[in-house]
Amino acid sequence: MANWQPPILPSTVKYFYGRITREEAEDILKGHGLTEGLYLLRESIGVLGNFAISICHNRNIHHYAIEKQHDGQYRIGQGRKCIGPVELIQHHRSEIDGFITIPTDPCNRLPGQSPIAFRGMTYVDLENALLTMAEKEKIKPESIFGAQRQHLILKVAHDLHLKQPWFHNKISRDEALKRLTRDPDKQNGKFLVRLRDDKKSFALTLMYMNEPRHYIIQKQTDNKLGIPEGPKFDCLLMMIDHYHNKSDGLLCKLTSPCVAPGYDAKKLSKYLESCSNNVSYISHQQGQNMRDDNPRSPIQPKAATSRIPSMKRPLPLAPNEHSSQNGAARGSSLPSPDRPSLPPRKVLERGEWEPPDTEDHDRSKFNMEPVDDKIYDTVPRNKETFNLSRDQIILEGDLGSGQFGSVKKGMCKLRGGKKIPVAVKTLKNEDISGQEEMKKEAEFMSQLVNPYIVRMIGVCSAESIMLVLELLPCGPLNSYLKNHKDTPQWNVCELMWQVAEGMSFLSGKNFVHRDLAARNVLLSNPHTAKISDFGMSKALGREGNYYEASEAGRWPLKWYAPECVYYWKFDTKSDVWSYGVTLWEATSYGEKPYRRMKGQQILEFVENGNRLDKPERCQEDVYQIMLECWQFDKKQRPMFSELAVKMEYQYKSLQGDGY
Repeated sequence: MANWQPPILPSTVKYFYGRITREEAEDILKGHGLTEGLYLLRESIGVLGNFAISICHNRNIHHYAIEKQHDGQYRIGQGRKCIGPVELIQHHRSEIDGFITIPTDPCNRLPGQSPIAFRGMTYVDLENALLTMAEKEKIKPESIFGAQRQHLILKVAHDLHLKQPWFHNKISRDEALKRLTRDPDKQNGKFLVRLRDDKKSFALTLMYMNEPRHYIIQKQTDNKLGIPEGPKFDCLLMMIDHYHNKSDGLLCKLTSPCVAPGYDAKKLSKYLESCSNNVSYISHQQGQNMRDDNPRSPIQPKAATSRIPSMKRPLPLAPNEHSSQNGAARGSSLPSPDRPSLPPRKVLERGEWEPPDTEDHDRSKFNMEPVDDKIYDTVPRNKETFNLSRDQIILEGDLGSGQFGSVKKGMCKLRGGKKIPVAVKTLKNEDISGQEEMKKEAEFMSQLVNPYIVRMIGVCSAESIMLVLELLPCGPLNSYLKNHKDTPQWNVCELMWQVAEGMSFLSGKNFVHRDLAARNVLLSNPHTAKISDFGMSKALGREGNYYEASEAGRWPLKWYAPECVYYWKFDTKSDVWSYGVTLWEATSYGEKPYRRMKGQQILEFVENGNRLDKPERCQEDVYQIMLECWQFDKKQRPMFSELAVKMEYQYKSLQGDGY
């Protein structure tokens, strides 16, 4: 133990940039030429104390999470443990040991550029504050580099909001509105925070589409802060820092502060310099001469880029924090504990991922009299009435067919003698165990009562399994919009808002759909949409937060998130990806996504950072919502509750504007 040395502090190496996002890291590396083995170290914006390395290989960028272990050491995946993130990089300079390439070329910060601890605070500021706090608490100075570090960071950060330009202390709601709206800069995400009258909670006010929106920030029983149903934080500074990187329940990310009156000009200048994204800072510095100890100059200076990708800009990709456009990340040399035994490309070559072509439903089959969907609310909800006999069901014409069977129009005679119109889904009678599983899922679905989910009336076991559901006379969303191209965009957004509400309800019940698409959204009238077709749906285990398939099926790849393809794992965030594709279908009036592409082509298209183009009549703000749904890292995708808020705002805003 006498020879033990403390780990190297990341802030002392020039290739450490602090708490920057993956996108910022990629822009920095692109600005420095994407040379082989070029790398930088950054702190995780998610978990305090974790880090990540971003490294270039074959002119692509790959990311590896460096996680702190229970014993205080660090490692990537199942790789070798090291006493610190800098030591881990030093190890990989001689041993590839799970990396895709050797980190040979450090991407150093520019002269005068400090790593960012939090927006408005550099690592130099943080280290000084930690030393002051250690002295105050009579802790040895070296403790700020050891086990006491995170404790001290939380202590230091607790009251730092009082020194920030966005904190306006105790002012009224009306005064907050005045200060925000009289600021000539009304960009989305302009914000301020105030102390509320109770002096225990705060309020966040931000601009979105030229309108102020308010969020209450309350202290929970564990003393953590958060907006209702949002993530919780140890202090206000960390919360605001988080919402600069993710919207996570807000209408948009935070951008620039509405500065409190009388805030010191020098402090403001320092704040703006340290909190601006590193891309802007690099662009400002690129014209200056580089020092001898950092001779590399960027290939092309570039202006600061938006954190939300444009239609033309490829999105950064990295399955499980590893990115590869050339397939190398699927090799055995990379740590991937979640990988299925059969590599994804081999699955695709087998053709298992191509679902049957789904022809548009015949519109004439849905020329029916309107149905008052309130009649289904009168159907008893108990086990006895749920199990239907064959003589209760009268089958009429066909409505459509699919992978699991056909759907027919019919009538259902209730036990009291009343008849109600229904849709009857007849399942293929091939797998006895599958039939039993479908019965259980149908029974589970009967408990999911929501205005935006198709109501399950009951199940009948006859010549085949029959699922009896409410009848929605306007048919599937894609077919309806293809035949009603005069539908205004606000109406389209209204329907997709309802889909988001229904999916928010489902995800709250710990349920994953796995087949969300416009063909599986049915309309009872032009203003009411309901989610249907739960043939592939799964209830998530009480302890698990995802469903893992044991084998690949004939899955709808065009609607699937990358992790479904790579690892056969499905959760709410993979449904969010599907929602983005469904939104694209809706705003393009029933067009087919990736029309000319097959399974392997689609996977390569997405791997290369491409996304579906903005539909012609789609508003830019709605398209931005799609791009958020298509973030490769599922943690970056919005929640369905957040999507519901955004889509409601879009439909009401577009309705008011006459779109």
